[in-house]
Amino acid sequence: MSKTAIIVDDSKLSRMHVRAMILRHKPDWSVVEAASGDELFQKLDETAVDVAIIDYNMPGDNGVEAAAKLRAAKPEIHIAIITANAQDAVVSGIRAVGAAFMPKPLDEEQVSRFLASTALPRRRTAPE
Repeated sequence: MSKTAIIVDDSKLSRMHVRAMILRHKPDWSVVEAASGDELFQKLDETAVDVAIIDYNMPGDNGVEAAAKLRAAKPEIHIAIITANAQDAVVSGIRAVGAAFMPKPLDEEQVSRFLASTALPRRRTAPE
């Protein structure tokens, strides 16, 4: 089944890199892009999205804040947050909103595993 993924990152280069990885593994998927959390919600008004890959460091809402709002609005969406910041507080914040943690630099195998996991219904996760 074809899905739609949204990549949320203020870096155009990063969005292009993630888009290429997604399409190498899921060539039949649609990919839309947003440069911020605000733009993410504008795009959701126009497009039904199944998967969101969100950068942690962005102007305005950070990735966890954007993911929390997205989770509240669309609980069924599979979310991953990308960050080079692997501090326990950041990682536990990511998990608390039911998102996958993907460290930078992104690893192709890790992206592939996350995309494969989206074939399953999203599990409700309790905060740790």
